[in-house]
Amino acid sequence: MTQTILNFKLQSTNERLTSRTGVAILGEYLKGMNLETLCNDNLPKAKRNNGYSAFEFIYPLILMLHGGGRFLDDIREIKIDKALTTLLKMKNIPTANAFSKYLRKHGTNGEEGMRKINKIYFYEFGGVGNVMELFGVKVDFNIFFDTI
Repeated sequence: MTQTILNFKLQSTNERLTSRTGVAILGEYLKGMNLETLCNDNLPKAKRNNGYSAFEFIYPLILMLHGGGRFLDDIREIKIDKALTTLLKMKNIPTANAFSKYLRKHGTNGEEGMRKINKIYFYEFGGVGNVMELFGVKVDFNIFFDTI
């Protein structure tokens, strides 16, 4: 293949490739933020001991939404991306049906758990009494947690 303007060469590879590199970066970031422990400690657990952990539900769901998924069935796109699942060491990814059952079963308990996680992150990264300036407007984020 003759080169024109761009100075690169194409080669074949046997490595697994993914178009979801941004999703992989977010996945590593979430693990670094200790999301697994927070999810498993604050969100409802599966009824069966051999079921999925809360993190095994939440993690692929966040990745799917970040990657542009809009429906629970889009979770299969994360599941079939072997490069992504290998990179992020995701062994167990529930089906869309399992997600639906989990979300339906744990509705308000899950919401309360997410509030706890949000509050932990807020205090860890924002701090009580901190005021941020967004687009020239000072915002005190503590008002959002007065009801929690």
